[in-house]
Amino acid sequence: MVPNARFLELLQDIEPSTTTKTNSSKAHTGVRDHLKVQDDFKTKIVRDFLSGSYARNTSIRPKTDADGVVRPDVDIIIVTNYTTDDEPEDVLNDLCAALEDGGDGYEVERINKRSVKLITPLAEMDVVPVIEWGEQYKIPDRETGEWKLTDPPGHINWSRDRNNDFGGRLKPLVKLFKWWRRENNSGKRPKGFVLEVLTALHAPQDETHYGEAFAKMLENIRQAYAFQAEMDIKPVILDPSVAGSDILAKVSITQWKAFMDKVKTYADYARKAQSTDNMDDATWYWRKVFGSRFPATETEKVAKASNLLEKAAATAGTSSYVFPDAMAAPTKPRGFA
Repeated sequence: MVPNARFLELLQDIEPSTTTKTNSSKAHTGVRDHLKVQDDFKTKIVRDFLSGSYARNTSIRPKTDADGVVRPDVDIIIVTNYTTDDEPEDVLNDLCAALEDGGDGYEVERINKRSVKLITPLAEMDVVPVIEWGEQYKIPDRETGEWKLTDPPGHINWSRDRNNDFGGRLKPLVKLFKWWRRENNSGKRPKGFVLEVLTALHAPQDETHYGEAFAKMLENIRQAYAFQAEMDIKPVILDPSVAGSDILAKVSITQWKAFMDKVKTYADYARKAQSTDNMDDATWYWRKVFGSRFPATETEKVAKASNLLEKAAATAGTSSYVFPDAMAAPTKPRGFA
């Protein structure tokens, strides 16, 4: 089978760069510091912390936008002393005003359902106000007017503990899963934390070869949910930290079926990659799964170089410029004798 080292090489390639991580740190630190000096909002802040994939160390290198800019996506949690008696719409508007600071602060992209979105030159950020609720938190939902239970620190702890159960291999598998989704996109959802939970539920815990672990994970997901998807049934997958919460609640049946179709197709590719005795064929299948960033074999690299040389040789001497045999007569600029 394809050596594990080539999966490790891919993982290193899809890891957020040092520059990306530095930009992320500057961006979220600037926002948190800004809020702490706003006269009308600073008294509302209890503390703040990071959430999302950067906090759980499951992020991959961000996409490059149409303008060629690379921006990481960062989630900032602002723990406040609001209460459930406060209207979610008002809380989000207060946060928006504090971020904008009368037009002298950040330019708010939009107010989302449960957060305020900022897009800066360094990062895209979702700033999320919450209130403490026992050992967990509640988040304002401006569409329903309710406060919903959430637990970002619980997700961070769960991710850490499950990664330990996998001998440190869960988070790399999550990154491979996210990269596969990007290369073979079937729509907006499922994404993020859903992919992490699916990995924890269905990847083989003791498999040390990333190729075999990934192939088996896709096969296990297909086996668990394919029949239901064919019957237009979306499963309930419980949040590991918030009791009774379905992490697929935002995923439509159409999105889930499209995702499952991709899983079925690429589970077959991954298994073919693991089953063939031909290294070039195995690599071809893995490059179907993960895209062109998956490392090629030396044979493929040589073939590509040879092909380039052949093309160069074929075009040599075929310049479109034609020079006359006779010497060109000089021309005199107008106005000169």
